[in-house]
Amino acid sequence: MNKTILIKNALVLATMDGEGREIKGGDVYIEGPEIKKIGKGLKVKADTVIDAKNCVVLPGFINTHHHLYQTLTRNLPAVQDAKLFDWLTYLYGIWRHLSPEAVYVSTQAGLGELLLTGCTT
Repeated sequence: MNKTILIKNALVLATMDGEGREIKGGDVYIEGPEIKKIGKGLKVKADTVIDAKNCVVLPGFINTHHHLYQTLTRNLPAVQDAKLFDWLTYLYGIWRHLSPEAVYVSTQAGLGELLLTGCTT
């Protein structure tokens, strides 16, 4: 049986449906990886209940374009204020020599940041 989660009583639940509805005091019922119901005052039993009072509940965001291997080189002082071509020229020299382990660590850090900011795909 799939684990169930009920997120209830959201300050605002943004549905992102075709009508762009926002449900004040909204609930979300989840079974396993799927959202099964949304509404207000859902009468369902769940393994985990989260009270979302004072929270805005949004669907997971989708990031369709990222460069996860670059996460660890985003804020290098040498190119912080560089023009694009100068930035690329400097960083290509670093990226070219990244080890598989560095790419892995950079990707893991980038994925963690995406999850913390609501990106789920």
